[in-house]
Amino acid sequence: MVGKNFMRFISLKKRLLVLFAGVFCFSLSLSASETVYCLHGFMRKPSSMKKMAKTFEKEGYEVCNWGYPSREKMIEQHAEDLLVALKETAKNHPGEPIHFVTHSLGGIIVRAVHNHPECPEEAKNGRAVLLAPPNQGSRFGRFLGYTGPIQKMLGSKAGAQILENENFDYVGQFPKEKEVLVISGTYGWNPTVGEKNDGKVGVRECCLKTPHKHITHFSGHSWIMYSDTVIYNAKFFIADKKND
Repeated sequence: MVGKNFMRFISLKKRLLVLFAGVFCFSLSLSASETVYCLHGFMRKPSSMKKMAKTFEKEGYEVCNWGYPSREKMIEQHAEDLLVALKETAKNHPGEPIHFVTHSLGGIIVRAVHNHPECPEEAKNGRAVLLAPPNQGSRFGRFLGYTGPIQKMLGSKAGAQILENENFDYVGQFPKEKEVLVISGTYGWNPTVGEKNDGKVGVRECCLKTPHKHITHFSGHSWIMYSDTVIYNAKFFIADKKND
């Protein structure tokens, strides 16, 4: 009887080891497969996307909280810099989607890189969540463009592009098959915008001309990336790619 119980114990132990090994291998393959790039907005730093980045890290993604000196270069130049990083990620994880979660100007930079002839397919195949992106330009930005001190503060590169352009169509559109979620903030009162807004960008100004999903959230422009609800929606939208 003792020998029989001992054999049952050994058999159960083996099955548990196999189960734990399978779970461990699954978690390793998940973390090593798909990457999420987080991009902050104009005159912000990667620290503003830290909460978002940590959420995706906990979900097993490889996360790149990509920073860029927003005032020092044009949008197209930032896209060129981002391209270098994306090509390296695609080289390390060939065939695996690269996803994006961006705030404000970060979404325009991601649009621009998708129209670069060398943009890797891995980036095009991934999903993108754009938080408060000024896709149709910013009326508030153009209003500020008449103010000398503001022009000086924002600089003559990407800042000037924000102040001067009625839209960002010249950087190109996302591929029509690209899965994109736009989240607009509605916690703002800015009469220069002329519509419901987040204090800086109007709800409709966030919309793309290509197919996309669009939702709103009661958040201000500068803090939308910290909202637990926004983070949940971003996580759910990106994770849904795994279930396709």
